[in-house]
Amino acid sequence: MKNKFYITTAIHYSSGFPHIGHAYENIMTDVIARYKRLFGHDVYFLTGLDEHGQKIAEVAAKNNMEPQAWTDFIATKFKELWEKLDISNDGFIRTTEPRHEQAVQKIFTEMLANKDVYLGEWKSLYCIGCEEAYTEEEAVQKEDGLYCRVGHKLIQREEPSYFFEMKKYNTWISEYFDSHPSFLLPTYRVAEMKNNFIDKGLEDLSISRVGFDWGIPILEDAKHTIYVWLDALFNYVTALGYNQPDDSLYQKFWADENTEVVHVVGKDIARFHTIFWPIMLHSLNLRIPDHVLGHGWIMAEDGRKMSKSFGNVVDPNELIEQFGSDATRYYFMKEFGYQNDNNFSHRKFKELFNADLSNIFGNIVSRTIGMLKLYRNGVVYKTKSYKEDLYLNIQKNKLINNCESTIAVYDIKQLLEEVVEFGKTINKYVEETKPWELNKSGKFDEVDEFLYNVVDAIRVYTILLKPVLTKGTKEIIKQMNFTNEMVSYENISNHSLIENLKVGEPTPIYNRLSNE
Repeated sequence: MKNKFYITTAIHYSSGFPHIGHAYENIMTDVIARYKRLFGHDVYFLTGLDEHGQKIAEVAAKNNMEPQAWTDFIATKFKELWEKLDISNDGFIRTTEPRHEQAVQKIFTEMLANKDVYLGEWKSLYCIGCEEAYTEEEAVQKEDGLYCRVGHKLIQREEPSYFFEMKKYNTWISEYFDSHPSFLLPTYRVAEMKNNFIDKGLEDLSISRVGFDWGIPILEDAKHTIYVWLDALFNYVTALGYNQPDDSLYQKFWADENTEVVHVVGKDIARFHTIFWPIMLHSLNLRIPDHVLGHGWIMAEDGRKMSKSFGNVVDPNELIEQFGSDATRYYFMKEFGYQNDNNFSHRKFKELFNADLSNIFGNIVSRTIGMLKLYRNGVVYKTKSYKEDLYLNIQKNKLINNCESTIAVYDIKQLLEEVVEFGKTINKYVEETKPWELNKSGKFDEVDEFLYNVVDAIRVYTILLKPVLTKGTKEIIKQMNFTNEMVSYENISNHSLIENLKVGEPTPIYNRLSNE
């Protein structure tokens, strides 16, 4: 098993404020990173911003700002959101940073020397919004012209350009997909890449633009700026110090084959990350990432794509302000599997909050502390004849045994479903054991046994929820008076740690939401 783990989000385009899709991707990446840290891996988690291109320059001009001032402003908005969401990134890369720009210039020079790059004439239908070229067959015909699949009007561009020679790597990338079936996840997206692009034959990729200067200039030909899909993709290695004097992070988290490398991106840019990116890495004799997770889109409740024009956009800042970061993190991870598109629902958001966070996780804690205070002065005792409840123990061990393998395939939703089922099992155990009747009948050893089992069950689910519920689990740990040793993953199966534990005072952790 690889003991080092490098995970990245896509670098988000700085043409506007962060939206719910950005929040979803960063929460998912953060939760995976936190689970890997929990399991003892050495983790580096990167996010950042893509800040070059014609669209950025146009947006900045519309806001009466210089491009650099605009991207500086937008960067603060993203960082503020990540702080609100408890995003635990180790690095934050901006493509306007000198370390990135200089490294990318060296990369271009090396590709030119390798004869993977040549100067030619670029003629294409072009979408400024998507930073992507279209053929007439790919374009959407409307009465007033041709549009991209997202809905931006295409313009005709013709200019000199440097090209990366993708065609000569067509066979190599096809064979790479065949020999690495889990490179792109979910695996059904592999057929999309092969059928729609590779099997049709790759075209050489335009990697420079002329006529504007908001980009990285090519050292060998300064009237050209390096195009986004060469510039942006290399952030994943330049952020680690590739082509820089201090490349220690690069050597540790990329060059070392003992590191698992994972990119988390939206399905709409999977092509760039699973075709262009590995080909460029291969041309430079650099390793290829282990996995690219191409997650689905967040759709509105009625199934339409979220759009300001439809008035159905959800602001992640408003969700956090109204419901808190834990609720926001939990909803996206419990409700949304990365394998498909998902519809956002305020109704489901509240239902999950009440059913799982309030009724199960929060309720078990307050109820257990209440019983400990009532029956045993708040102390957890272990009898000489103590034995674990058979059914509760089976469920607990099943959960513990499955957690690492479930996260190994990045199925956070599945793990949370299992944690919720375990929480329901604890509640069922309380109702069926009826400790109030045992205590009334003087069966104090059985009460102690029951309380010990429940407290240890709470300890286990607290450990496994820490990567998702970053605030609530801290409150559980405080109220239960768990020590760091008790909630360490390496001790998750050690049920002897809680003997003679004296719990704290109960306060509501997740107050139920009204239906209004």
